[in-house]
Amino acid sequence: MKIELTDPLFLEAQPILKRIESHGYEAYFVGGCVRDTLLGKTIHDIDIASSALPNEIEGIFYNTIDVGKEHGTIIVVEKHIPYEITTFRTEGNYSDFRHPDTVNFVRDLREDTLRRDFTINALAFDAEGQLFDYHHGVEDLQAQLIRAVGVPAERFQEDALRIIRAIRFASQLGFTIEPLTFEAIQQYAHLLPKIAVERVRIELSKYFQGSHFKDNALLLFDTQISQHLPLLDGLDCQKALQYMNEQIPPSLMIEENFAWFLFAKGLGLTVTQANKFLRKWTHSNHLIQDVKDLYELDKIIQQGPLTLWEVYHYKMALINPVEARQQHLNPDYQPVAKELKSQLVIHQKADLVANGKTIMGWLGLEKGNAQLGALLGEMEYQVVMRQLPNEEEALKAFALNYGIE
Repeated sequence: MKIELTDPLFLEAQPILKRIESHGYEAYFVGGCVRDTLLGKTIHDIDIASSALPNEIEGIFYNTIDVGKEHGTIIVVEKHIPYEITTFRTEGNYSDFRHPDTVNFVRDLREDTLRRDFTINALAFDAEGQLFDYHHGVEDLQAQLIRAVGVPAERFQEDALRIIRAIRFASQLGFTIEPLTFEAIQQYAHLLPKIAVERVRIELSKYFQGSHFKDNALLLFDTQISQHLPLLDGLDCQKALQYMNEQIPPSLMIEENFAWFLFAKGLGLTVTQANKFLRKWTHSNHLIQDVKDLYELDKIIQQGPLTLWEVYHYKMALINPVEARQQHLNPDYQPVAKELKSQLVIHQKADLVANGKTIMGWLGLEKGNAQLGALLGEMEYQVVMRQLPNEEEALKAFALNYGIE
């Protein structure tokens, strides 16, 4: 099978492959870019594999970066674009169930594909779009199956992270996990505690955010993955996944922060407990703050309609999914945030025509007055709520009448 490669990422990288070929070596596009092209999806990056050894790649190109030469990976920079090129290889034992103890370079593409995780990821294009498929990956794409390359048990013992990658792909692609692969996942899920929390968290986030998550929400539990993740020990993961499935509107593409908010809520965690839970999962302070805000917004929207203050105070990127969820659960709910946003007279505190220094001058205050912050906060609130014009005379009168001593 030959495919016309029209995506700009392929077209930009074709000269790289051809240059390697001109030196007598083989080079191919491999992995997700091939899979997604065959599925008619937009690709976001490309991976290149070659029969050329790392030092041979360095001899072909002028601008190279060694990012893992001992494992076969060299970055080639052409026209300011970095391309990661990995030498065909076979791998030795995985004593840590994640990284091979030894890597052996080979010259044969088929040998290289034997170390891939799933058949749909073991596909390759040459520079002209000729497809190479040694493991019936195209058949599995057509049948919408996630099947391990070769013996599933061996693949999961080599790299236990592949266990979670399987359910991630099911959620992203809407595919079914092939029965023998599914059984092997259940059998070897006990290896997951050996994987770094950060790596597991990244895959879980992609699983939660998959466009077919609602059809696969219980996979995390049914595969027994959740039962073997230490950070979920003692928590009702099945209930949480069912909760997420019920709460997510069918057409809503959720962001990572909203996914983990729903997961934490489904687990029955308070906002304080959720904070600690997310830190254990190595989430960023930014995401943890977003989840805290989502807890607050959730409480507010249950008590009544949003006001100008909430739309001013919270990010629209957080308000929008909360409103979409509310409308999903209560069809009578009418989203108001967009309209309220258009009514805001200021969008940040700096938009006030008065600041701390101005007010100190009006009131003759010394620097560091403890009541100044409260005055500014109340002034900001009243301006946002349209109870006070954002005009110098009005703000000055408000400040003079506030009662600061």
